[in-house]
Amino acid sequence: MYINSKEKDGFELKLYFEPEYSPIDWDFESEDQERELHDKIESGELLYFCAKVTASKNGIELGVDYLGGCVFEDETDFMDSDGYYNYMCEQAISEAKTAIKLLTA
Repeated sequence: MYINSKEKDGFELKLYFEPEYSPIDWDFESEDQERELHDKIESGELLYFCAKVTASKNGIELGVDYLGGCVFEDETDFMDSDGYYNYMCEQAISEAKTAIKLLTA
């Protein structure tokens, strides 16, 4: 699901939330705690997804970064939290710059 886009360093960055198929692999203190988390995800109170950021230039995707196992309240919570989104943008841009160098060598 497409979430957001922005421009940075001459690249169009797009954020997507994709389905996460891997089970949550956390160390829970109790079965109740685990059940509570799963209930919040099932009810839509929390989102469980794999984040994807792409870096494109002139409509051509040149870089991508993924982060799986994400659990957040909403899109804004993910984009504002602990720099995950910003780090992913930097990684996608770095990969895109490498791709451009390879293509123009």
